[in-house]
Amino acid sequence: MAEGESIPRLVLISGATGAGKTTLAKAVAHEMGLARIASSDTIREVMRATIPTPDPALIRSSYGRGDVGDASSDWEDAAEAVQPGIEAVVERARQQGVDLVLEGVHVIPSRRLLNAWESAGGAALGIVVKIEDENTHRERIEAREANTWRGAERYRIGFERIRSIQRAIEERGSGAEWKVVDTRLHQDGVGMIRQWLNEAWYAAVRR
Repeated sequence: MAEGESIPRLVLISGATGAGKTTLAKAVAHEMGLARIASSDTIREVMRATIPTPDPALIRSSYGRGDVGDASSDWEDAAEAVQPGIEAVVERARQQGVDLVLEGVHVIPSRRLLNAWESAGGAALGIVVKIEDENTHRERIEAREANTWRGAERYRIGFERIRSIQRAIEERGSGAEWKVVDTRLHQDGVGMIRQWLNEAWYAAVRR
């Protein structure tokens, strides 16, 4: 989208473990020519390595058991611990006026970052990525981890918590009016996002 070169574009992508966030984010950045792509997992690792005494919620996985024990509450605590880093990355892109795709399970769906980006003259879009079908979700996770040193066992153990987190993210996204892409049902997720982002771009032009 040539017109988009003068209006910085922000795409925030949230979703539970194994939903297909990273794959979709890379495809969106490549197909739409978005200059930068960032992951909340990378932001979390940098924060863990640089903060002298990190929050315990920053140490455990997004679906790990925390102080509360409830999967969605523990996820929210883990995600909140990463928010300063996420906000810093988005703010830097906003100040530089460059496109950014930021994806991750630590991205909490809300209007705040999107509204701030739009107020600065940019086009912004929030996406919740999910897999409604439970069997497909489980198979995706197992296939993804089959050839890693970690293996899929810990994900099998935590799968019900991962599903609970997906529901929590979807609920948050609905309240913030984020768009939804089911990576099993929607074969052209990139095309859907392209259309939505074009609409956001034209809205920015009219502002």
